Amino acid sequence: MSQAGSRFFGTGRTFVQPVLLRPADTALLVTDMQYHDASPDQGFNLALDKLDPGCMDYFNRRNEDLVIPAIARLLAFSRGCGVKVVYLTLGSHYRDLRDVPERLRRWIRQLEAESGIPDIFWAGSPAFAIRREIEPLPDETIVNKTTFGAFNSSSIELVLRQLGVSNLVITGISTNCCVETTARDAADRGFGCVIVDEATADYDQDAHDAALRAFHFNFGRVVRTADDVIAAIDTGAEV
Repeated sequence: MSQAGSRFFGTGRTFVQPVLLRPADTALLVTDMQYHDASPDQGFNLALDKLDPGCMDYFNRRNEDLVIPAIARLLAFSRGCGVKVVYLTLGSHYRDLRDVPERLRRWIRQLEAESGIPDIFWAGSPAFAIRREIEPLPDETIVNKTTFGAFNSSSIELVLRQLGVSNLVITGISTNCCVETTARDAADRGFGCVIVDEATADYDQDAHDAALRAFHFNFGRVVRTADDVIAAIDTGAEV
């Protein structure tokens, strides 16, 4: 087992080998940064706040103040140095969510009914769009999924293999749900995975930290900041 470096997550031991992030075979993965999931006044987040006012305050502050600026820095760097950019979106192109697993579909329908917020995960809703501040360029790859984990409901593995990607820098929301599920599945399929702490958010700090600790121990690396990722790629250092 190896120790994590000081700029990486914690000082606890990990079974995961360091990852060398080379532009030629690395992709920046931006997970579910859509208005319905990553905006305080639309979709899922608005629905939860209507049911439990104030429950999204921590998440919204972290997302606006930390996550979106960190992803923006990583996007600018990646686009300038040849790191591929892949976006994930969550939702259904069918208004009745017929291709969403029944458990998730029933949960969303219940949330819609109780909050009065319709069409939370429907692609026809304006809230399905990716946040404008970090939106894709016309030629960048977008992969839609209908479950929390991308590898369970999309062509993401085929897309990454065709792009020649073997390592992922993973960002987005939420840490212990779509980010962690996708990252663990990627690691199980042999991808080198690095989650960027400040470029992810959860609904409270404890859940966020617990997800990263568990991932760090068995699945991949966790880097504190976007600038640490940039420095590692610039210098050819392992993370």
